[in-house]
Amino acid sequence: MSLFNSISHELIDAWLQSDEMDGPESLYSRVLASLSIKMAIAVVSTDADDPYDWRFRRIQDFGFKSRMLDRLRGQLPNARLRDLDRSFVDDAIIPTYSRVVELRRPTIDLVKTKLIGVRIGYERLILPQKCNGKPGWCISLTEGRYFIPPGQEMKFDMTDEGIIQLLIEGQTAKEIAEFLNLSPRTIEHRIDKLKLQLEAKNLVHLVAKLVATQLDRRTSAK
Repeated sequence: MSLFNSISHELIDAWLQSDEMDGPESLYSRVLASLSIKMAIAVVSTDADDPYDWRFRRIQDFGFKSRMLDRLRGQLPNARLRDLDRSFVDDAIIPTYSRVVELRRPTIDLVKTKLIGVRIGYERLILPQKCNGKPGWCISLTEGRYFIPPGQEMKFDMTDEGIIQLLIEGQTAKEIAEFLNLSPRTIEHRIDKLKLQLEAKNLVHLVAKLVATQLDRRTSAK
């Protein structure tokens, strides 16, 4: 069982034993020390009639640091939903939280969305206040899966397409040369050109950018 599933089960068990008078901290305080650096907990106050007046409050943020994550954090301050990125709120927050509030029971989902152009994916548990009427709050436990910047529009020839696919699959330049029946020097030269095209600092950065590029192309083709 993954750590996310284990903590989710612990939270759901605590939720089942809770009552209407318990606040959200009585649930999330049990697991804060167990979260990995890829996990975060937030509370959304859902007592307002208009979902855009619901308030987002960060309890514990992701533990790892990156420039991209700092940009995303800046888009999600503690605030009413109407003051956050509207497309993100309409896609990733209001529909699911509204359903949880209506059904008054926990849900786990896999979110795939965009925030300021960054393609993000995360697993999420939402726990509503346990009550007979409308829940006044919901807790969310999230575990980040990926944060991919927008891919650049690039045109590649057939050889580059093959190199890109094999790089994404984890092949070395020597292995790619053997597979494509080309010299290792040719493959290395093409990889260097790809780094320049995509402004990649190293091979790892190049592969990350290539994954983002391929993902954007496949999504656009649907």
